[in-house]
Formats: sequence, C-alpha cells, structure tokens
Amino acid sequence: MTESKDTYGNVRLPLVPRDILQEHHVFEVGDTRFASCARLLQSLWRAGRGLAAGRHRGRDGRLRVLGSRLDPADARRGRNFLTPDIARLARRAVAYREYGALIDEQRLWENLLSSQPLTFNLFALCQVDEERRHRLFERLFPGFFGKVEKLAFEHSPGRGDPRYLGDYTAFDLFVSGTCPDGRPAFIAIEVKYSEDMRQPGRSGSARYRELTRACALHLDPEAPSLLTGHLAQLTAEHLLAALIREQWGQGAHGLFVTIAPAANREAWYAVELYRSMLDRRPDGVSFMAIALEDVIAAVSEAGDPDLSARLHARYTDFSPVHRLIDDWQPFTED
Repeated sequence: MTESKDTYGNVRLPLVPRDILQEHHVFEVGDTRFASCARLLQSLWRAGRGLAAGRHRGRDGRLRVLGSRLDPADARRGRNFLTPDIARLARRAVAYREYGALIDEQRLWENLLSSQPLTFNLFALCQVDEERRHRLFERLFPGFFGKVEKLAFEHSPGRGDPRYLGDYTAFDLFVSGTCPDGRPAFIAIEVKYSEDMRQPGRSGSARYRELTRACALHLDPEAPSLLTGHLAQLTAEHLLAALIREQWGQGAHGLFVTIAPAANREAWYAVELYRSMLDRRPDGVSFMAIALEDVIAAVSEAGDPDLSARLHARYTDFSPVHRLIDDWQPFTED
C-alpha cells in the first residue's frame, strides 16, 4: 500500500486498533498516537530478537505482561542496548553517576520505550572514541567544536545549587570541548522518544521567575506558559544552559538542543511553541531541535552504518507497524 503522509511530509502513523495492541500486550489508555505506535514497535523489536516480555504493576497493584518491557533476566544481560559495548558503557556510567543524579535503573535496563537507553544507544560509543565523537558532532553541528573533549550522561553542574536552578534538573547528555578558536564550548542535550513533553510546572518557584527575567532568553520573560505544561522542561534546561555559560565566562559558546522523532507531534508542538517565544539574540545560548532520524543518519555518515541501521530498526522504522495494519483481519467470513 502507498504510505499516507502528514502535512509535514512525514509518514503518517496509524491509530492502531485495540485488538492489535492487546494481542501484543501494549494497550495503554494514556498513550498518544505516537507513543502507542512506538510501544508496539518496541514490542515487535523485542519479540523479533527472542527476548521475553517483562511485567508492569498497574495502578490496581496487579502485575501484567507489558510488551514494551524486558524480562528482568534479559534486562540484566544489557539487552536494552544495541551492542555489548554500549551496555558496558551504560553500566559504568550508572556506577559512576554524579552525586544526586536521578537515574531510574529499572527504567534504564527494562523499559524499551525509555529515552534513557536511547541516549546511550546514540552516543555512548563516542565517550571512549575521540575520532568517532569528532566526526559525529561535526556532522550534527558543523564548525561548532574545534575539539570535543568530554561527554557526560545525566549531567547537572550543581543539583540543588542556588547558583543554578536550586533543583535536580539535568541534561540527558552534556558535550564539552573548545571552539575552533579555542574558546570553551558546550552543547546541552535533551533526548525525547515517546514523551509528550508535559512535565510538572515550575510556576511556583520564585527562582525560576527570577531567572526568566535575568537570563533574557524570551520575548516575554513573564509569560506564564514558560513554566507550565509543554514548555516547563524546555525553559528549565535552557535557563540551566544559560547559567552554565555565565559561570564559564561570556566568551564561552553554548547551545541547548532537543532531539525527538519527527512523528512525535506533541514533542514538536512544544518545540515550535517554545521557538516562537524566544528572543533570538546572537549573543545568548541558542536553542536548536533535531529530528531523531537526522541524528541516526549522521551516525552512518560519521562512519558507523551498522549502528545507524540498528538504531533505525529499533526506533524509527515503523514498517512493521504498518504491515500489521495492512494484514489485520478483524472479521471472518461465515
């Protein structure tokens, strides 16, 4: 069948019939259209590799099979990661996490839908390979770095530190190095997969309102929507990036980046709304959003087509979901 496309040219994902979702143990009432398809894709990816489904304890207290969850035995073997090397690097990062880092280990090891293992699958190999990280970040951000020196997962410059946000906000990945002219440079990255970007608001925090005024990132620093709903996390992390640049010195070059799948409409709605509220001054910490598909393509262009193919099959190739829709036969002839 010819694939349907949305107004942005992306392949339109289906509203998957409940029968199919239940058959694959991935029917979740609160899922968005993208999250539903992504959860089903993860279940199909798991089953195709002979991995057992895990269980999830619902609000009623009962355990049930969940297709987008790994069985604990497979989780302990690092099967939420695309290669053994990535699994080893993730295990090391967790063991040596920053003080106060909020890492939900069950989610990291067992939850196939989580953006935490996705972040490691995308970038962990760059942590130990200087040439690899230079090639990849030059592909993604041409001319930004002269040298990429360090990658830190689940990073914050100071959890609870009043010089910053005073809370536990952190970046999924923090990349530091130098500009081509030798100035210090960093890219702070937030990775999303199925999330709809809604987070608890920060409107009750006097520190946040103080910072929206002082950092001058937004056209209207008093806008209530900056600290609520879809925009709360984007605002918080952008402010944190601006404070890091301030601590590093005004000569530092900083960039705040969000990565999300092109078909995650809720994530991109938040991105576009946030962009519309920014004061695009050339001297501030800029905001940038990149489609997950483009990052995966850059992994191939930077010299690792095998990992790129694995990432695509795992996260962005929805052809197995489309085939289920095409083959679905809910009725039988008498």
